[in-house]
Amino acid sequence: MRHRRLESPAISRSPRSYLLLGLTIALFWAGSLPARAQSEPDPHAPHHPAAPSSGNPPTQPSAGPQPSTPAPSPPSGGMMGMMGEMMERPSRQLFPELMNVPTLTPEEHRRVEALARARIDAGNEILSKAQVDFQRAMLEDDAAAMSRAAVRQRAGLALIDSGAAVLRALADGKPPQQIALAWFRNQLSLTPAAPTSTDRGVSIGSFQVSWFHFITMIALVLFAVAMAVLGLAQRRRAAALINRLTSSAPVAFAGHPVVPGAPGSPGSPPRQPPAQAAPAPRTDRNATAPESDALPARVAVKKSWSGQLRVSAIYRETPHVKTFRLVDPSGGPIPFTYSPGQFLTFSADIDGKKVRRSYSIASPPTRVAYAEITVKREENGTFSDYLHDRLVVGDLLEASGPAGIFTFDGGGAESVVLIAGGVGITPLMCVVRYLTDLTWPGDIYLLFAGRSTEDFIFQEEIEYLQRRCPNLHVAATMMNRAEGTAWLGFEGQLTKQIIAQAVPEITRRQIHLCGPPAMMDAVRTMLSDLGVPQSRIKTEAFGPAIGALPPPAPQTPQPPPGHVAAVLRELEAVAPGLASTTSTSMGPATALVRFARSDRTAPLPPDRTVLEVAESVGVPIDYSCRVGTCGICKVRLLEGKVGMEVEDALTAEDKAAGIILACQARSVGNLTIDA
Repeated sequence: MRHRRLESPAISRSPRSYLLLGLTIALFWAGSLPARAQSEPDPHAPHHPAAPSSGNPPTQPSAGPQPSTPAPSPPSGGMMGMMGEMMERPSRQLFPELMNVPTLTPEEHRRVEALARARIDAGNEILSKAQVDFQRAMLEDDAAAMSRAAVRQRAGLALIDSGAAVLRALADGKPPQQIALAWFRNQLSLTPAAPTSTDRGVSIGSFQVSWFHFITMIALVLFAVAMAVLGLAQRRRAAALINRLTSSAPVAFAGHPVVPGAPGSPGSPPRQPPAQAAPAPRTDRNATAPESDALPARVAVKKSWSGQLRVSAIYRETPHVKTFRLVDPSGGPIPFTYSPGQFLTFSADIDGKKVRRSYSIASPPTRVAYAEITVKREENGTFSDYLHDRLVVGDLLEASGPAGIFTFDGGGAESVVLIAGGVGITPLMCVVRYLTDLTWPGDIYLLFAGRSTEDFIFQEEIEYLQRRCPNLHVAATMMNRAEGTAWLGFEGQLTKQIIAQAVPEITRRQIHLCGPPAMMDAVRTMLSDLGVPQSRIKTEAFGPAIGALPPPAPQTPQPPPGHVAAVLRELEAVAPGLASTTSTSMGPATALVRFARSDRTAPLPPDRTVLEVAESVGVPIDYSCRVGTCGICKVRLLEGKVGMEVEDALTAEDKAAGIILACQARSVGNLTIDA
């Protein structure tokens, strides 16, 4: 078999055959891509259209096989035999011609149908011959011949398939261009083409966009516009809020700098951080206290003031605590100056009765446009209920002050320890804000004890200041964790161990303690156990107003002394029933107290204070804490001697001038009070 193929005159014996074969292949490559495909063993080769040569009109495809030169017999055909078989196939111009036909007229329909049937016939003829050749090659065990026959079989099947596809498309009434495109896509395994002229979507200039892409772009544009509008609205809202919070420009007062933009109450919306740089940590913790000329400027406190303040904003700090921002009704800065830790006394007519209460100023003196008080709703708290339930923005409050000696402005100390319980953090928060506004260089230790995590007042602002100020050290402990809150700090009551852990070298530091009386007593004991001298501890009781000491056990009424009985008879003559009421409510009296300015005299039982007697006979004496720490009830003693259990609010100068605390003063002898 191999010997016979080698003696083929077309290949073995004539070099000219090689040249002829090369020229033939080159012509097919240059003339059309499909012709190239036909010379390769590719099942899709017969379906690729052949482009007509330049300058010659396209030839009409025949309805049957084209005439060709005789091919060599299969046994000795070689490459020329393969070419002869290919030349016997019909023209492949059917589908390119369909691409050039816009519509099918009845005549064109018949012509295309005839071409399709001729294509099927030609494919059937090629397939039949190829099958015969394939069987012959199998009998002769000629693998090369079998391969060539298989290629021709696939070519014949392709012709049949393409002709049948055209007939199906004609039967469905499809346009000729769509028939050709569908065939090419199928043969080349392409994705579906873009929408035809019947569904081209939307034209945007020179671009053609499908409806899906057009709707998607519109949705994205609308989303971008909506986000831009929301962003602009948020910026306007934030700007309006900032303008409202800073509506009154800070005005510097004598000897004291104003720090603009310092952080405000955490219950309010976020505020601007302090304008000054964050303080640097101290490198020498045992350094001596700074000299007086290097300390921050002191607040020049004016004499007591009284008048009205307008409520400009109300912030909810916790479920039971609110902060009230107060401003001057006429605009501008507040009409008084104060030291950090002082308080204001407020009065209001509540249910027909004049009620007074004092509240610490929570905002620092560096912010002169307003003053803030933070008030907890107390059980049976007449004034706190009034503030929480009735007071609204725009209302006016009668106020007087400032007052109080529980102050700290950074002078004379290199560090300070602030220990607070519950709402007692209010005056200490004023100190923290003041010192951080001024970038005080000393260490600030803030210890807070609360019942629940939801009662941690100013928590957000304290955390912010702690991150910003490296010299602020905070430790807090909570009795309980409120549902839905997280807490990573200490748990339980404030203990000696917590204090020692939070404050190193506590024995040399200044300590300010504010909270409920029971809590302060316990902390005093802890500090004493830690070796802190009592002279370094400054306290202020905080909480609801505390009344007089409980009355003694009931005793058999004794007739009053003669001079007291005379006073009672005078009271009975002036106001029938008053003498008996006073005598009954006060118990046995052995002395008298005369209020010089009011020109009133009343019995003074040994178990009652001067303040309680004054209230019973209508002599006005201001008060706040009623435990001897605030100093509001200071009065001058003109005659007599008194005893006082607590006199923390009195200075040495006060004692030398004969000033006493009406809420603490008791006596068994006659007194004359300047009130």
